[in-house]
Amino acid sequence: MEKITAQIKKVIKVLDDKMEIPNYQRPYRWTEDNVRLLLKDITHSWKEGKSSYRIGSVILNSKDAKLNIVDGQQRITTILLILNSLGSDVGSVLRDSLQYNHQDSINSIIRNNSFIESWLQENIGNDANSFEKYILEYCEFVEIKVSDLSEAFQMFDSQNGRGKELEAYNLLKAYHIRAMESNTFEEKIACDKTWESAARYQSNKESNQVSDLLRQLINEQLYRTRLWSRKETASEFSKKEIKEFKGITVSKNHPIDFPYQNKALLQYVMQHYLNSLGITVNGVKSRFKQSSPEKISPFALLNQNIVNGKDFFVYTETYVEIYKRLFHSEYDDMKEFKTFLQTNCKYSGSHRDGDQYLFELYKSLIMLMFDKFGEDGVEKYHKILYLLVYRLRLEKEQVRYASVADYPVQNKVFNIIENAQTYSDLIRLEKMANKKVVCKKGVKRVIEFFDGQQIKLESFDSNKVKLTDFKLVYNVN
Repeated sequence: MEKITAQIKKVIKVLDDKMEIPNYQRPYRWTEDNVRLLLKDITHSWKEGKSSYRIGSVILNSKDAKLNIVDGQQRITTILLILNSLGSDVGSVLRDSLQYNHQDSINSIIRNNSFIESWLQENIGNDANSFEKYILEYCEFVEIKVSDLSEAFQMFDSQNGRGKELEAYNLLKAYHIRAMESNTFEEKIACDKTWESAARYQSNKESNQVSDLLRQLINEQLYRTRLWSRKETASEFSKKEIKEFKGITVSKNHPIDFPYQNKALLQYVMQHYLNSLGITVNGVKSRFKQSSPEKISPFALLNQNIVNGKDFFVYTETYVEIYKRLFHSEYDDMKEFKTFLQTNCKYSGSHRDGDQYLFELYKSLIMLMFDKFGEDGVEKYHKILYLLVYRLRLEKEQVRYASVADYPVQNKVFNIIENAQTYSDLIRLEKMANKKVVCKKGVKRVIEFFDGQQIKLESFDSNKVKLTDFKLVYNVN
């Protein structure tokens, strides 16, 4: 088979292919809005009498005489549901053979099947046969068959189908799998599985609630921390900024470009050489006091230079694991800090947008402190960092995204932590944290914590914020 083949095929022909959904695929998650949009587009084309309607692309990877669906699962599944609701036998063999291994997929199929049946009854009525014929013989896919899995992943970000657009962070997966040209197929699949596992993390195994830890981590704690550490304003992560997580590719086909990359190259070579020999480096300092979790690389640094390929997946896996152990209650690590977090960050009104901006900023500071000084550093400085962040909650009537994005640039707090070699280098943080606060907003939990830390408080307008309304010990007139 050629490396890449592409052809335009009618739906009836595409559904004849013996396709499978590989284990690394994410679930079928199209919403009713996605399905409605596809149905409306096809119906409009049908009623206008157009000779064809392009549904989108499907990318297939040929592996051991099988055609694995790399991209297009959402569209293929939805077309099969529509044809089934129309009473068509076409695609029934494929429909019966496709295996959906996630409960999310099953739930979405049940929900969308019910929606499609009611939509067709209301909008197509007695013209079902004509509509079915139009889908099968006039609607078409661009079918792309790729023999190399990394080539298939790379094509994710160039498709223009009606499916959900990939978010910025997910484009990184395709880019870094593409860079794994010297790795085995199994290694690429393992990296993809690790990535997707974090993208649909289920903290409570008895619940179906799923959260996207990768989106959270890359968009907030990784991307913005890296910028703030360089004293740059950190706004939202988007496709324009994905270069932040693109680095050097180490292979015989990709020589490094500049001398400053030599350090990253040396670290890469030494680490992989030692791993190949099964040698463990003695004296490595763990970030946690009581354990050294296997998924956390002791050599990863939050602000490290990025090495493309497998090392990037090690980097993200490390910080996904750190994030879970710092902020998720199902882990036993750092219980006292988690109690502090629950008590002082989950107060009445903490659901407001501005308070959430501050919470993400605080978590990012905790992550960087943990990265540099481990559990001991967080124990010593979590209250100082809280004072530095949450003074904004008291000093501003409204906390806006732009002010939070720029705040670490003004006080250089991330840069101070990043450049610190010992705790004595962090004394500046304590001085900044102990400054007087002029309160424009009265948030009970925050004000009383500041008072407990003996921070001088004043009211900007006593008609709006009356300090006498709070249980204060230090700030008593």
